[in-house]
Amino acid sequence: MDIKYYENYMKEILDKTSEYGFEEAEVKYTNSTSMSLAILDGEVSSYENSVEQGISFRGKKNGQIGRAATSVFDENTIDFLLKNAAESTELLNDEDEGFFYADKEHPVLTNIELSGTYDKNTYNKFKEIGLSIESKIKSLSPLVTAVDDISLSCSMGPTVIMNTKGLHTYQDADYVSVIAAARCEDQGIVKSGENYWSGKDIDGFDVNAFSKELVDKMLPKLEAKSIPSGTYDIVLGNEAMINLFAGFLSSFSAYEMSKGLSMLKDKEGSKIASDLLTVTEDPMNEKALFHFPFDDEGVITAKKAIIEKGVFKTAFYNLKTANMAGRESTANGFNSSTGASNLIIQPGEYDLEGLFGFVKDGVYITDISGLHAGLNPITGDFSLLAEGYLIKDSKKGRAVEQITVADNFFEVLKKINAVGNDMKRLPECEGEIISPSVAIGDIAIAGEA
Repeated sequence: MDIKYYENYMKEILDKTSEYGFEEAEVKYTNSTSMSLAILDGEVSSYENSVEQGISFRGKKNGQIGRAATSVFDENTIDFLLKNAAESTELLNDEDEGFFYADKEHPVLTNIELSGTYDKNTYNKFKEIGLSIESKIKSLSPLVTAVDDISLSCSMGPTVIMNTKGLHTYQDADYVSVIAAARCEDQGIVKSGENYWSGKDIDGFDVNAFSKELVDKMLPKLEAKSIPSGTYDIVLGNEAMINLFAGFLSSFSAYEMSKGLSMLKDKEGSKIASDLLTVTEDPMNEKALFHFPFDDEGVITAKKAIIEKGVFKTAFYNLKTANMAGRESTANGFNSSTGASNLIIQPGEYDLEGLFGFVKDGVYITDISGLHAGLNPITGDFSLLAEGYLIKDSKKGRAVEQITVADNFFEVLKKINAVGNDMKRLPECEGEIISPSVAIGDIAIAGEA
């Protein structure tokens, strides 16, 4: 791939924008090389190796931002893009002005995070690892009856953005991920479990540790029972905490706040959570898989507190929402909207057993589900299916299932009374959310009548 060819093609598009009446414009080129392989019953059940590329265009005309996209690259395509984008502006009536930007001191921005190990991701390598995972999971317990899914995937490819303000960004990164799901059965009771791993170098993947973690999470579910409905102190596990926070991430968007779609409207500078909760956005965090020295609009990022000791310090602003609020962008302009890059819920003093000791008697929630239907991102209310364990006399007890956890996200933040240090990272937002487990008081759980 000759990236210079595509950059010259993008420049041709920008040079022609004035002919279609655009005052300002931007072109984005993406190229993704990816491979995925799945294992089922000792065989490769699917395999895909592909290269996808495309160009998207944004242009401002009469105060409106028109858009068009294509995966075809020729002279006719340039006119096609510009004509369609220009026509789309005539159908728009956005009262909030959009912006294009280039840092005067740093108009050219580069972020290359290629591991140099991508060539290890071959069909034979993925097949060998996938078969090893399947074999290992089955060998760990006679109660394992099936391995339903093993998927390995990898991707790499550049993204280039250029605009008429002089912005020219270039980004490229690679990654590899592994997902597995299995079932176990005992006396007619069937339970399932899954595990996920991501990294840069497939040689850093540990088949034995990954398989054991999956089986260790799955087998206790065979003895799981519900609990009486009531109000409980809980330890919300790190993975569950990530999923819950991700479900309400839009509430921290300045755009949602400006439209009255978030309970955090007009709350910046106010206390919205426990003193123990600090959430930072750290785009360049050394432990994160991806890094973001600048956002998609060319604004240079910086580490900042979103919540600091319970105080809501700032929402996520891009250029458009910052202008609406009369302030500067917080470098959260991603995918033509607002987004976060590498959110870290800061750790506390307790390990997981220490959190159990803090709660003494309650419930340890490890999994929550139903996030798409069971929460209201505007009001903060949620009612989610959950699984986990009892906490009895400061120790983890038997497994718990068939329970529903219901509360309000913004109230939950206020009821955090201890924070752990067992950090877990999962891909969410632009990058990852990294979080420990937390102890929360007085949570309503619906279980047995």
